[in-house]
Amino acid sequence: MKNLIINTIVLALTLTTTQSFATDANTAMAERINQQLKAPGRDQYDAIKDPGRKPFEVVQFFGVKEGMTVLDMFTGAGYNTEIFSAAVGEKGIVYAQNYHFVLQLINGARHKSMLARLVNGRLPNVRYMVVDAEDMPFEGNVDVAYWGFNMHDVYNSVEAHEGEGGVQKYLRSMYRALKPGGIVGISDHVGEAGYDNVEFHRIEIRIIKDMLEKAGFVVEATSDLLGNSNDDHSQSIYGEGLRYNTDRILVRARKPK
Repeated sequence: MKNLIINTIVLALTLTTTQSFATDANTAMAERINQQLKAPGRDQYDAIKDPGRKPFEVVQFFGVKEGMTVLDMFTGAGYNTEIFSAAVGEKGIVYAQNYHFVLQLINGARHKSMLARLVNGRLPNVRYMVVDAEDMPFEGNVDVAYWGFNMHDVYNSVEAHEGEGGVQKYLRSMYRALKPGGIVGISDHVGEAGYDNVEFHRIEIRIIKDMLEKAGFVVEATSDLLGNSNDDHSQSIYGEGLRYNTDRILVRARKPK
């Protein structure tokens, strides 16, 4: 009985210590992200996005931790890359990927914005690359891979020979990049059957899950953390009052061990 009591006390102390470390780590990450939101050199549109993006809560949902290696697929102008940079801290690494099309998109505006973030070593733990997904130099060495607000573009771009095949190309590249047990995170604008999701730049949640499962991932959880019940999915994400405030879904999946 004495041994049982001692073991129970030790277990309780261990759990308390572990929870304390987790709380400390979360507090430290939240502080790093909050400081980054105030840092000079961010893109001119970042502050507009901040309230609707809930940066700390999102990286927590996707399981990002200090010291991790994160891959930010199609980073665009780099909003999420900057958040991930703060989240993983100086011991972590963030690989920010854009495919070559971004060099022509809006006359290269997003590429230029991404480069501006990195001037004078501003984000020292970020490695920026312009490379097509299938040519990324990763092989099982990434902890978390994130693809934000872009699956709908690829899935809906049938005329550009993308569609489901294009989505699978990107997801397979992320699968290859991830460590066994690694996490893939998807965020996108919620679409609904019966509406013109191509025109509205949206995608159904069931399609996101289906694409992930076809690529070999196991879907773990979804979150309406960035949801908006006032968005009924019946208009474009660029509609009046919806820009940066659409109903958005977060999907977390895992590469099997």
